[in-house]
Amino acid sequence: MKQILRNSCYNCHSNQTKLAWFDQIVPAYWLVASDVKQARMHLNFSEIGAQPAAAQKAALYEAVNQIQFGAMPLPSYRRVHPGALVTAPQLAALEAYLNPPMALSAASFADVRAADMQFAVWMAARADTRPAQVSAAPNGIAFPSDYRNWKLIGSTDRFDNQTLRAILGNDIAIQAIADHHTNPWPDGATFAKIAWKKQPDGTGLVRTGEFVQVEFMIKDAKKYAATLGWGFARWRGADLKPYGKDASFTAECVGCHTPLRANDYVFTLPIQYHAALTGDLPYNPLEWKMISSSLNDRDSTMSTLFGNDLAVDYVRANVQQKYPAGSALALVTWGQAGGPALVWRAHTGHAEIRGISLGKTQWRQSSLVLVSEI
Repeated sequence: MKQILRNSCYNCHSNQTKLAWFDQIVPAYWLVASDVKQARMHLNFSEIGAQPAAAQKAALYEAVNQIQFGAMPLPSYRRVHPGALVTAPQLAALEAYLNPPMALSAASFADVRAADMQFAVWMAARADTRPAQVSAAPNGIAFPSDYRNWKLIGSTDRFDNQTLRAILGNDIAIQAIADHHTNPWPDGATFAKIAWKKQPDGTGLVRTGEFVQVEFMIKDAKKYAATLGWGFARWRGADLKPYGKDASFTAECVGCHTPLRANDYVFTLPIQYHAALTGDLPYNPLEWKMISSSLNDRDSTMSTLFGNDLAVDYVRANVQQKYPAGSALALVTWGQAGGPALVWRAHTGHAEIRGISLGKTQWRQSSLVLVSEI
């Protein structure tokens, strides 16, 4: 692992810089010195060991993403330093290092009960019933407290920190998807990415556990021109504490999303809701709201439970889920696939679904496996 990083990354991202003779000649030297200074500020392998283990792994995770999307090493650097290119086998080795085979032990009864109660509180917390005012993010963005009512546009399983994630879109984003207006996204389009700790049962089934954070991307090309045209904000923990000491925290977000320039800096290319499902299904569950998510390691699938308005309203108000007449539920199960980009098309007995999913180095929904309805 050190050899791969030393060969492809250390010249800019460490204190062990070794410049080629042509990099030491002005004006090339000025450009190289500036690039190295910025690179060390973002990630310095000579100093990363002083950080907590989780922070080290997160930094390596982002580095792998940058490599996958061709952003690192910098294209301009690779043209004159072809030996710095990270090969496919080397990239696979980096991914394997971040995602070693491991068996997650079953959560305790107390942990399951605590997570279930917390999830019930999360489901029930609406904008008009929140008891306390949530502080704004350091860059001034107010907390979008109605995000639970937005529609699901993607699900992921991030392996480096063992979290399940759901990505929701507001009405403007959903309309943009229907209008095929997603590159660029229109001003006002907003995404919410919710992360929960994994809660395994010991048999391969993993549900959402402790709530970790919710982060947002808000499109406004003029207002947020300095941050790729998007406003970034994050709130962590059940008490929704704003992330970041000051507004400079957005540099982390910009660095992560910059490789997606060709996709308006967005990782997920969502399902076309109005055209995704065809066949004799009585409903389009993708139009409904999300109730919960889970994954199954045994058969490499991810599932999302959707409900119609009656079902969602009831489950938000009742811990014991005995749904009233007229409630409708749909469990949509997807096959998992890794890698930065994939195109999926799959058939079931009743429906066909088409679309593109683009995301980070993580598992995400790919082919539709099954739609079960009650």
